[in-house]
Amino acid sequence: MNTSASDSGFSFQAKDQAEAFQFYYHQHWIRLVWPLCRLLFWNILIAGTGIIMLTGTMFAEPLSRRTILAILTAFFLLAHFEFLARLYHYLLYVIVVTDRKIHRIKKTLLTMDDHESTDLWVLQDIHKRQHGLIQNLFGYGTMILQAQETEVRIHFTPNINKRYAALTALRERARAYARPREDATRNAKAW
Repeated sequence: MNTSASDSGFSFQAKDQAEAFQFYYHQHWIRLVWPLCRLLFWNILIAGTGIIMLTGTMFAEPLSRRTILAILTAFFLLAHFEFLARLYHYLLYVIVVTDRKIHRIKKTLLTMDDHESTDLWVLQDIHKRQHGLIQNLFGYGTMILQAQETEVRIHFTPNINKRYAALTALRERARAYARPREDATRNAKAW
């Protein structure tokens, strides 16, 4: 678990100076299982086709061998680039939790740069959802954060029970911090 409450120097996009870093996490590693299986399938298929082509007598012509090798190379590169894109998407999707906000940062290398921040003290409800044997076995699920008119779903949250407990405690601390400030603001407006 990537926790370090004492690391106040941790900086990220749109961090407020008054915020204290609590923890961050990526989506669960199971998110990469299907792309990895596809990559392995393509590699086995390409290697098998290459071995059959080189050892067999069906492709005796040099031109047909070069053509097939070029096609196999293209499929090999496409399979690896697709997996690499999925891996970067996994690594560049980060949830950062501070003592005041939850920041959901989604990036790709070139096309996307999204940042969504939710104040902890405005959260009305926090739900965790684990459906199915695999989610309960591996300990991940969906975290649902409900504010007044918005709902933020964070899918594939790892160690969901620990994250849920930590977010609930942080929300109560943020509410306790925000209440005196709201009361002071109301009293100032009343005068």
